[in-house]
Amino acid sequence: MRSLALVLLALLTVLTVLLHRGASAAAKPGDLRLGGIASELARRHVTIRCEGLSGALTGAGGESGRTEFVNGKPVSVSYLQEGVCQTLHSYARSLRAGPACLLPCERPLEIEWSLNTLAHESYHLAGVRNEAATECYALQAIDFVARRLGASPDQGRALAAFSFDQLPRRMPPEYSSPECRDGGRFDLHPGDPSWP
Repeated sequence: MRSLALVLLALLTVLTVLLHRGASAAAKPGDLRLGGIASELARRHVTIRCEGLSGALTGAGGESGRTEFVNGKPVSVSYLQEGVCQTLHSYARSLRAGPACLLPCERPLEIEWSLNTLAHESYHLAGVRNEAATECYALQAIDFVARRLGASPDQGRALAAFSFDQLPRRMPPEYSSPECRDGGRFDLHPGDPSWP
């Protein structure tokens, strides 16, 4: 009787683990779009998952996203705060309704923060660990992320310029570098005179 109970307990444990892994492995439909954008920036297949409280752009520790590294290499999943994901999807829906403003008509700072968060975590997924380099690359990718969500080229450029003007002063010191400039060490396109 005791061995049967142990076998049933073991089976129940295995089933619980398998069900948990299956549920966590299935990204929400909205996450698939964000994961596609992140995969392009990371240059490999990655997954974006949304977590936390609805509407929150930052978690309890002040972070908007997180990517783990194991043995110096990034895992293939990044986690964004639920509010970041909601903001990105809301922005994409507003763009489908028709571009009314060059910068987002409502909540431009929240939108640029969310675009930046997705780009930032994408560069971590690409293997960049240095926060200043990661943030500089993310700022340069805001145009790309906005356009993948449906922004026009003019809207993407305007958001990138607005973000470069607004976001660095809102970041911790370790997220900035004097090399984040046109022609600097962190310039992703040093031959291109446009910045960011």
